[in-house]
Amino acid sequence: MHELTGTVVAIIDSREDAQAALVSLTTGQFEAELLHGQEGRAHLSHEEDESVGLSSVVKRLAIAFGDEMRILDRLDRALEAGRSVISVDVDDERAADVADILEEHGGHDMWRLGEWSFNRIGGEGSGEG
Repeated sequence: MHELTGTVVAIIDSREDAQAALVSLTTGQFEAELLHGQEGRAHLSHEEDESVGLSSVVKRLAIAFGDEMRILDRLDRALEAGRSVISVDVDDERAADVADILEEHGGHDMWRLGEWSFNRIGGEGSGEG
């Protein structure tokens, strides 16, 4: 698994689109991970080692901002509904490139996660609550 500080995460509704995004990202020399289904949900809530896992990064952010559950809940609901979540290692200079690739493949509800911050990127999202 890759380091999540300096990561962009996005929801993609179609598994086929998510696979195509993964191919585009790896072709562009990005390290990306695709989460799907129950296995993805288990990975999202992984707590054995607090230094890894998407939830550990978001939980650290919650200490500073108290908003992790909104992001984790949205990602978890997406996986439960059969959507996919992609996380991509990226530095600040290339985060917009990653957002463009993800949006080309139907990515929405995107966040750029830092060590102590998160920023919504890309379009306005899916409109989910």
